[in-house]
Amino acid sequence: MKKRKKELILLIIVVLILIIFLFPKNRNPNNQFQEDLLFFKLFSSNQESKQPTRLSKNPKNTNQVVYDFQVSYKNIDFKNINLNETIKQDTLIQEKIAPGTQGEFEILLQSNTKMNYQIKFKSTNEKPKNLNFRIKGKDRKYNQLEDMEQELQGEITKNKKITIEWKWDYEENDIQNFQDTEDGQKIKQYNFTIYTIGE
Repeated sequence: MKKRKKELILLIIVVLILIIFLFPKNRNPNNQFQEDLLFFKLFSSNQESKQPTRLSKNPKNTNQVVYDFQVSYKNIDFKNINLNETIKQDTLIQEKIAPGTQGEFEILLQSNTKMNYQIKFKSTNEKPKNLNFRIKGKDRKYNQLEDMEQELQGEITKNKKITIEWKWDYEENDIQNFQDTEDGQKIKQYNFTIYTIGE
């Protein structure tokens, strides 16, 4: 009898504790939802500022910037690029591109099916005259990004990596030195857009 009485008292206490803790939460469920929504907004905006969607670092080479593109049939994917983000740190001069700086970036194409692709470039401001580009593994230098487009097309089955190297040559001759000085004074960054097209 005493045992039953103790069990009953214990059960009542447990039920009262549950009512005390659960009742305020159920009284206004909208408040909880709004708090969760506010937390989600703050959390996601924090994540966006820490992890930009346009690029990632190559885990094998911490200096190399990788731009990921999803290639799908009759679809265009694009990213706006600031060349400053791809500078090799040991050539960096006052946080801007300048004569003597160089760098590279990787274009990673990803596709679920076999298809043809094209890569196109569009400059959004004027490039320094002596800044050149090269597709890694090939000898030819290009004065304009757009000049490489003929070589940046073909077939993709799953993933394809293409590394673009760039360098601002300097001290070649007096004419180029004059051009470098002029370009170095008026430019802080070079911006362009990369487009990938699935066919």
